[in-house]
Amino acid sequence: WAFQIVYTRSFEAPDGSGDLCLYPIGDMFNHATEANVAYEYDEAGNCYVQTMTDVAAGPLTMTYSDPTNPSYLLARYGFLDESSPASFCKLGVDWHITDELINMGYSTNTLLFYKDTGEVSEQVWDVLLYKYLGEEDVGRQQEFYQAHMSGDYETKQSYHEGYYEQTREKLLEHIDDILGELDGLSQKSAYGGAVAGDDHPRLPLILRHNDFVRATFMAVRGYYFPDEQYNDGQSPLSLASRNMFIGLPTDADASELLT
Repeated sequence: WAFQIVYTRSFEAPDGSGDLCLYPIGDMFNHATEANVAYEYDEAGNCYVQTMTDVAAGPLTMTYSDPTNPSYLLARYGFLDESSPASFCKLGVDWHITDELINMGYSTNTLLFYKDTGEVSEQVWDVLLYKYLGEEDVGRQQEFYQAHMSGDYETKQSYHEGYYEQTREKLLEHIDDILGELDGLSQKSAYGGAVAGDDHPRLPLILRHNDFVRATFMAVRGYYFPDEQYNDGQSPLSLASRNMFIGLPTDADASELLT
C-alpha cells in the first residue's frame, strides 16, 4: 500500500537525479491529455503550480506521463485515458533496443498509431524498414541508416519507395500479431469467467483497455489494408470446451464451479 501511494503520487525530483518526491496538494490534480496547469520548482525544492491559460470553473489537470501510451498509464496509475489521440504501436517490445534503433526514432512517444485516422507516424515506417533491411542485407541497412542520420532525404525516400511492399507486409504482420494476442487474452478472460464469475475488480477496466488498443489497431489495419479481411481465428467456446480446458468433466454445469 505504501509503495503504491508513493509510486502513483510522486514527482521526479527537480535536481535531475531521478529520485521521486511527494508534494502534498500538488498530487491532487487529475490527468488529462491536454493539461491546463504546469508545475515548476524553486531552488529550495518547493513545488509551484499555475494555470497556463484562463481556465473556466472546472477541473485543473496536468499530464502524468506521455499521453500516447495509455497502457503505461493503466499499469502505473490504474485508469484508462480514452481521450488519447494516438497509442504506442507496441512495436519491438521484445527487441533488444540498440542506439541505432533509438537514432532511427524508436521511442514509445514516436512509434504511434492514430486511433481516429488510422495513420501511423513516420518513425514506424523508418523502424520497420530498418529492421527489415537488417534481416535481408546489413550493408543496405547501414546505407539507409546513414542517409537518415545525415538528413539525406532523397536517398532515404528512395529506400522507402523501393521497399514499400515489404515494409507494408511487416506492418500487417505486426498488427495481426498484436490483434491475435488481444483475441487470445479475451479467450483467456472467458475461461476465467467460467470459474470466477467475471468478478475480478480490475477485469472490466483491463478489458476496456484491450478493446481500446484493439480498436486503434483495427483502425490502422482498415486504413492501410482495406481489402485484407482480418480473421481472428477464434470461435465462441462451448461450456464443454471451457470445462475441458480447466480439467473438469465436459458435462459439468458452470454453477458447480462457483459454489
